[in-house]
Amino acid sequence: MNHWKEAASVILVARYLTRPPAKGFDYKVLMLQRSSKTKFMPSASVFPGGVLDKADYSEEWLGILKMAGTTYTGRHGLPTACDKPPILCLDRDSGISNEIALRICAIRETFEESGILLARNANTVPNESNKYRTLNSIADTGIDTAHLKDWQFKVDSDAHNFIDMCKELHIIPDIWALSEWANWLTPTNVRDSVHSGRRYDTIFYICCIDKIPDSSYCTREMVSLKWSTPTEVLGMYYPDKAIWLAPPQIYELSRMQNCTSVNSLHQFSVERRKHGLDRWLPVRINCTDGVLSVLPGDDLYPTYPYLEGKIEPTTLSITMEEAKLNYKHLHRFEIRDFHDCVIISNVSPKHGHLSPLKVDVVPAARI
Repeated sequence: MNHWKEAASVILVARYLTRPPAKGFDYKVLMLQRSSKTKFMPSASVFPGGVLDKADYSEEWLGILKMAGTTYTGRHGLPTACDKPPILCLDRDSGISNEIALRICAIRETFEESGILLARNANTVPNESNKYRTLNSIADTGIDTAHLKDWQFKVDSDAHNFIDMCKELHIIPDIWALSEWANWLTPTNVRDSVHSGRRYDTIFYICCIDKIPDSSYCTREMVSLKWSTPTEVLGMYYPDKAIWLAPPQIYELSRMQNCTSVNSLHQFSVERRKHGLDRWLPVRINCTDGVLSVLPGDDLYPTYPYLEGKIEPTTLSITMEEAKLNYKHLHRFEIRDFHDCVIISNVSPKHGHLSPLKVDVVPAARI
């Protein structure tokens, strides 16, 4: 029995200033707002992404990827990481590895949901010397906008149409433009009103491009598309309550605040990915004034967290502040309500990653 589905998401970052400002960011990140009618995280602001489809690991991709001039060894020239989470190690009865399939999934879902196509013409795929080192641009594929919109609708209707699209247009999903960034597994005991009982093992990639591209969001799933700096997104969540963010989005946006230039973020993500990733399963603990969602490295994190099924959260008869004072190593969210979810962390990140920076804006009730 599968207790969760595999999924992939792209943190898509684009330069919007030609010169880095004296203070602040020279890039923005793509955020989509989900419809209130969706079953999973209704009305949430999210990075584009979705569930792995069988079409994403179809062996038809072998012929398409050969146009890139890479020799098939299971990786197609992708870098090798020291540590891999389970989602990247799964074997399938297919010639396409999960590492390749999840990147294809992330690119396909980004196209479906935003109309942004992270692909290259077959004759412009970068060579080995510059495949990862240069800031990526949305290739000029020469595809008419209306034609691309038609394909967006077709791919949204059937994931296999993404294969047909790449064949017909002689393009290749730019799997080399993505760097592994994080891996989150939906907790076992989140209330159904948020996740509708669904769980996902999601690999988050990051992709940096040199300008904000044209876009057209999918109205079936989304109600808006917006480019904002990480701090602007967090500001819309915390004091304004204009959007709702799930904890993984809060954490990753807080991490990104360490890099204010798109060049530094790109360079960091390319260099960091060789160190690999861990899969993070948040474990929820009830306190008298809210909920702790503890992460690996926290003193309250179980040695062997329960991965499957539904279990009731542990309950502590203390406040969250007392739980903070009573333990030395902290890596957790303090959750008081939908718009009061604060990261508390004093542990050193593993795998060469960034620590989340404290957000300058906090809920008014906490001031």
